[in-house]
Amino acid sequence: MTPLVMVVVSLSAAQTPFALKPCRISGLDAEVRCGTYWVFEDRVRHAGRKIPLQVIVLPSRSATPAPDPVWFVSPGGPGTTNSDLVVPLWSAWWRDTRDVVLVDLRGTSGESRLDCSLPGSDDHPEAYLSALFPRSAIRACREQLSKRVDLRFYNTMLVVDDLDEIRQALGFSKVNLFGVSWGTRAVLIYLRRHPDAVRTATVEGVAPPSLKNPLPHARSAQDALDLVFDACDRQADCHAAFPNIRAETRAVFERLHRAPAEVTVRRATGGAVSVPLSWQAFAEALRVMTYYVPNMRRVPLLLHRAYLGDLTSFATAGIASNRGLRSRLRFGFLLSVTCTEDVSRILPDEVVRETAGTYLEDSRVREQMAACAEWPHGDLPPGYGDPVRSDVPVFLLSGTLDPVSPPHFGAEAARYLPNSIHVLAPGTHVPAGPCIDAMERSFLEAGSAAAVDTSCVASMTLPPFVTADSIGTAAGSTPGAP
Repeated sequence: MTPLVMVVVSLSAAQTPFALKPCRISGLDAEVRCGTYWVFEDRVRHAGRKIPLQVIVLPSRSATPAPDPVWFVSPGGPGTTNSDLVVPLWSAWWRDTRDVVLVDLRGTSGESRLDCSLPGSDDHPEAYLSALFPRSAIRACREQLSKRVDLRFYNTMLVVDDLDEIRQALGFSKVNLFGVSWGTRAVLIYLRRHPDAVRTATVEGVAPPSLKNPLPHARSAQDALDLVFDACDRQADCHAAFPNIRAETRAVFERLHRAPAEVTVRRATGGAVSVPLSWQAFAEALRVMTYYVPNMRRVPLLLHRAYLGDLTSFATAGIASNRGLRSRLRFGFLLSVTCTEDVSRILPDEVVRETAGTYLEDSRVREQMAACAEWPHGDLPPGYGDPVRSDVPVFLLSGTLDPVSPPHFGAEAARYLPNSIHVLAPGTHVPAGPCIDAMERSFLEAGSAAAVDTSCVASMTLPPFVTADSIGTAAGSTPGAP
C-alpha cells in the first residue's frame, strides 16, 4: 500500500493551498487521504461565494501505482454523494494498480448540500407513493436553499470544471474517468471540456447529453417492462405461473385509472396506515422496481397479485424501492441540473409523441416540468445536446433491460467515439459481476478498447423470476436518474 503522507500543492496567491492529510472514514478500518478544496460558486466571474469540496484519495494497493488515478466522477442521480461510496470502493479492484480519487460534487455535501425536505419517512411510508415533486415542497425548498446558495450555479458544466481544477491542483496530468448513469453524462461533458486531461473513460448506463431527462423515461420504462415480460415467457416456470401477465397488467391500470385503490401498509415504527394508490403512483413505483435485478425478478408476481386484488404487496415493494432511490439523492441539486440542462430543452409537442402508448404516460415529465417552472435556471452552452466527439478510449456498458438508460443511448454515444467499445450485457440498470470487472480491468490497464475480450458476456444470464414467495423486496436500488 502506498504510504500515507502529507501532500501540499502550491496554488496561485488567489487560492488557498490545498493539503491532503491522513484521515479516517466511518466504516473503514484504514487510513485514507483527505482534504478540502474551495471553488468559486460563480466560476465565470471567479469572485464571490466559495464552496468547500471534500476530496478523498484511496491509496493504491500497489507500492508503485500508475501515475494516472481512477477519477470517480459520480454513481448517478444527479444528486448522489461520492464520499458515501468510500467503503465499497476500498475493496474494489480499481485500487490494485491506481489510486482512486473521489470528490464530493458541488451541491451534494457540506455547506452547499442541496437537500429538499420531501414527503416520506419511517413514520409516513405512504408518502413514498406520493408525487416526486410536490409543488408546495419544491417552492419551500427553493426559498430555503436560495438563502445560502445561488441555484443557477449547480450544473454539470461547473461540476466538471471543478473536478479538472482539482486534478491540476493534485498534480495529475491525466486521469481515468468513471461514471454511472447521470455520472456518464458528467464524464462525457468532461471529455468535451477537458479532453487532454483524460487517459480513458468508463461509463455504465449511458445518458448522453442528447437525452432530455425525464422525457424518455416513459418509453424506456415501457420497453423495459415489455422485455421483462418477454424474458418471463422464455422461462418455463414464469410463463406457467403468469401466462396472461400483459393482459393482467393492463387490467390493473384500467382499474386504477377509474379510481385509486386504498391499501394498508405497515410503518417501520409500528402500526399501519391506509394509502391511496393512484395509477400515477403505481406506474412510477413499477418503473423504479425495474431498475434493480432483485426487484425486477419479482415484478411479474407483484403484478399478478395486484390483478387478483392484492395491491398491498405491490405498495409495500414500491415503498421500499422508492425509499432506496430517493434517500440517495440531493433533490435540489437534481433540479438545478435537470431544469437547466434537460427540461429547458423539452418541446411541448415532444411530450405527447414520446409518451404515447406507455404505462407511465406523460405523468412524470409533466410533473418535473411543473417543478422546473418553480426553479432557477442557469446558462446552457450552445450545442449542449450535440454528440460528444473524442478520440479518448471509452468503455461503454448497457444493460439489456435497462428502464432508464437503455442500450440505444450507449450505441448513440459510441458512434462519435472511434476508440470505444460498447458492451451490451444481460441486466437492468448497470449490470455487474466478474465478467464486467474483467472487461473493465483489461480496458483500464491497456488503455485501449482493442484489449477487451467480451466473450464472457455470452455466459451471463438473468436469474429466474420469482413465482411464489412471501414478497420481500430489496430496499436498495442501483443508483440512477430518478
